[in-house]
Amino acid sequence: MLEKEVKIGDEIAIKPGPKSLEYRGQYLPVTDLVFMVYGAGVVPIVDQVKSVLPKSSSTSVRSVSVVWVNEDPSSFDLAFSQLEREFYKYSTKLEVSCCVEDVKSANTLAGFDDIEQSVPNFAPGTMAVISGPMYFASLAYDYLQSRQFPDDCICSLPP
Repeated sequence: MLEKEVKIGDEIAIKPGPKSLEYRGQYLPVTDLVFMVYGAGVVPIVDQVKSVLPKSSSTSVRSVSVVWVNEDPSSFDLAFSQLEREFYKYSTKLEVSCCVEDVKSANTLAGFDDIEQSVPNFAPGTMAVISGPMYFASLAYDYLQSRQFPDDCICSLPP
């Protein structure tokens, strides 16, 4: 609905569900976050980025990567300005990659050069968060595992 019915300038309200991000991995503290998102899945990620990159240097998070995939470049209009503002505030900690890729009929995310170059390698302390439709979540999960991300270091937001 967000991609097809909401126009720039329209206002929407989102009611968060009962689930929240929960890191189950063994590598603490979490020092690096990788967000793999598709389309409107970026909406909850914008708030996550804002909450993990406070101005204070006391947070354990050193870097945040947002890998945002869309089939149509105009779909980035949904939250690009908000992510851009955060990037200018935290340019040494935040990397945002906008990847225009048609992944709807793909069996894997491997081979999509923009995605492969944007997803950092796993290192202890890294947590990955997936947000988007089920087909993308499945592709992203499999892709992260192929990049050596342990299962307990990958979290999926509900679609």
